[in-house]
Amino acid sequence: MSTALLLESPEFENPSPARTEELALQPVRAKSARYESLDMWRGLCCLMLVVFHTTMQTARHYFVDLSGKVNDVGSLGMWLAARAWIGVPIFFVISGYCIMAAMYARRSKGGVIVFAKRRFWRIYPPYWTAIGLSAVVILAMNIRWPGLTHEGIFTVPIPEKMTFWQWFGNLTLTESWRHCVFGGDAQHLLPNTWTLCYEEQFYVISALILVFASQRIFTAAIVVTGLIFVGKTISWTLGWDVEGSLLDGRWFEIGAGILLFYRVTKATPKQIVLINALFAAGVFVSLRNPSRLLEFYPNHDMERFVAYSFALLASLIYRYDQQMRKARWLRPLWAAGAMSYSIYLCHPLVAKGISFGFFRAGMTGNAETLGLVVPLCLVASLGVAYVFYRLVERHFIPPRAPSVAISTKLTA
Repeated sequence: MSTALLLESPEFENPSPARTEELALQPVRAKSARYESLDMWRGLCCLMLVVFHTTMQTARHYFVDLSGKVNDVGSLGMWLAARAWIGVPIFFVISGYCIMAAMYARRSKGGVIVFAKRRFWRIYPPYWTAIGLSAVVILAMNIRWPGLTHEGIFTVPIPEKMTFWQWFGNLTLTESWRHCVFGGDAQHLLPNTWTLCYEEQFYVISALILVFASQRIFTAAIVVTGLIFVGKTISWTLGWDVEGSLLDGRWFEIGAGILLFYRVTKATPKQIVLINALFAAGVFVSLRNPSRLLEFYPNHDMERFVAYSFALLASLIYRYDQQMRKARWLRPLWAAGAMSYSIYLCHPLVAKGISFGFFRAGMTGNAETLGLVVPLCLVASLGVAYVFYRLVERHFIPPRAPSVAISTKLTA
């Protein structure tokens, strides 16, 4: 905070001459838009999703087909693994923060062009490469192990049976919402990429904000949130199918990330208390039907509970950001976070192929799945992702911009 802004605050309305001189000698400390530990959380979420996708078949078999209960260590571990999908809403919160930071850095005239180019270059070339390689691998696997990727759950479609519009939706990352407008049912070649399609909608909204409200991005985000709330209410009332679009409610998880960015970069101490209270209120509202949090299948109440809980946690522990950055025991998570996009793109076929192969061979127990299949899938997924990162992804990572200093004067 600059000396001028300190002098303008109520706490320093009439400082004494000695206090004025003391303030003038204080170093200027600007807030940074970076929250370093989010990379670590991103890495943890990636590993959680690998575990989730690896155990999906066994977990469903035990808890749904056999109506199993948590009665030993193996079933408890599988119960936890079946809920490792919570990495998804955490990802959405992190995305809200990071994209808001990217927007804030591109507020100048013409910044939207740079923003769009960086997003396109960062996302699409690695994604198209992964889609092309995945299609080849799927066709090859069908020759050697027919049905390995197409049976069970977390299934992969047969590439040659996908329609033109399904391929269009996959290649343009519009497949999660395209089915709401045209072209028939959705089919994701990589089942997890519905989340990437969802985030692409956020990128479009972000670009529009930079065009029309680059100096009022927080105000614009509030307006967008209000409009989405109205749209969600109307679509719910009329019974429209909006799943996979911003109107399905997951925007509010992204919105938690936007609010977290404001808390870190611009909020006053009183505003921080208010923001934490809003996160806590979101957690409380998500608990309106607590039994839903124990359901086997994910639902929106569970997603919002996780998103708001993480946002509140991230807000409270922000003061320890640099300590976590330096902690040696967290380095594996930082390493996973650095190549999280490669893990995201590469693990579905690895996890599905290995885990379902063992399941078809009769290895359907909780303990053996957790003790053998999960470690094998983790090692294989990380190995393939590392190769993909070195050969593909890292060549499309834009140079890291210098830390953005954020004025503490509120402009939104």
